[in-house]
Amino acid sequence: VRPSTANREPPLKIYGHFLSPPANQVRLTASALGLDHEYISIDLTRGEHKKDAYLAVTSFGRVPAMDDNGYKLAESGAICRYLACRAGSGLYPDDVKIRGQIDQWMDFAAHHIRTNMSKILFNKIFAPMIGLPVDEKSMADGEKFLTANLPSVDAALAGRGFIVGDALSLADIALIAAMEPFEMIGYDMSKFENIVAWRNRLTGEAFYTHVHERYGAEMAG
Repeated sequence: VRPSTANREPPLKIYGHFLSPPANQVRLTASALGLDHEYISIDLTRGEHKKDAYLAVTSFGRVPAMDDNGYKLAESGAICRYLACRAGSGLYPDDVKIRGQIDQWMDFAAHHIRTNMSKILFNKIFAPMIGLPVDEKSMADGEKFLTANLPSVDAALAGRGFIVGDALSLADIALIAAMEPFEMIGYDMSKFENIVAWRNRLTGEAFYTHVHERYGAEMAG
């Protein structure tokens, strides 16, 4: 079931911005789970994330966030785990050892891929757009550590269709979301053949294309 278009308002609301990889991680998770929900876009450029209406959802003043019939939660990993458990989904199985592996890769995606990707993305794309100075050192550090950490993902995907087990999990979704800006920043992925094959396959699946065809597509339309 995709986001409802009926008159009935679904109890689950997800708040995000189309250029936010953590917010996209939540959207992709909801899509993979087939959850009926309302997606609410928060305009970061107009400061909507710092206004009272949104701060009533999360005092953090950041995207993503969710409101499940009055139960409010922020932080992408926490939201994705909650939604998967809520649905009783194999995206986050009950087996604690499998969960441990999924959590490992979700943390790796957040701390070692997404954080360094964001340094490049902000300085190469967003800073010039909004008239802020480019921090060349931050961008160089992002490229250095991103390149240092991607081989771990590539090696883990050798001969495998998914990063954990034999099916899509929250770990795959976290990594896919963290890597979405590759094309926008012009990062050369050609030497990471396993990542390229895995990513091309997953971004062609319905759970991904129901959210968007590619990262930043909304900027063109």
